[in-house]
Amino acid sequence: MKDESCIFCQIINKSIPSNIVYEDELSLAFLDIFPVSKGHMIVIPKDHYQNIEDISDDILTHIMRIVKQLSILIRERLNVEGYNILQNNFPAAGQVINHCHFHIIPRNNDDAKFKMRIPRTQASEEYLKKVLDLLKI
Repeated sequence: MKDESCIFCQIINKSIPSNIVYEDELSLAFLDIFPVSKGHMIVIPKDHYQNIEDISDDILTHIMRIVKQLSILIRERLNVEGYNILQNNFPAAGQVINHCHFHIIPRNNDDAKFKMRIPRTQASEEYLKKVLDLLKI
């Protein structure tokens, strides 16, 4: 299944050029045209899924294997100290293209590209208990 209006589906169909790093029957990985750092790439399923909630467990497992393989490749070949794996769902979380995708962003200790800010105030036990009650399976 494809969505012809989706830019990632157009990349899969080769109607939009891209710099493909890896391709198999289920997935495609290409360099991001707005890279956060050298080697920043995107890994996508070839079938169109809006976000992680829509993708099958089998395809997701396959994609994550590719993400792992490419992350190791990036670290070794680009000689970076680490990498972020980023996956956004829905606009509130920063998803811009509605095709499930994973970013692999090469990082070095001193790059200052972006940092996750952990709150300095610890949550109360009461707060954590309320949240736990809502989420516990």
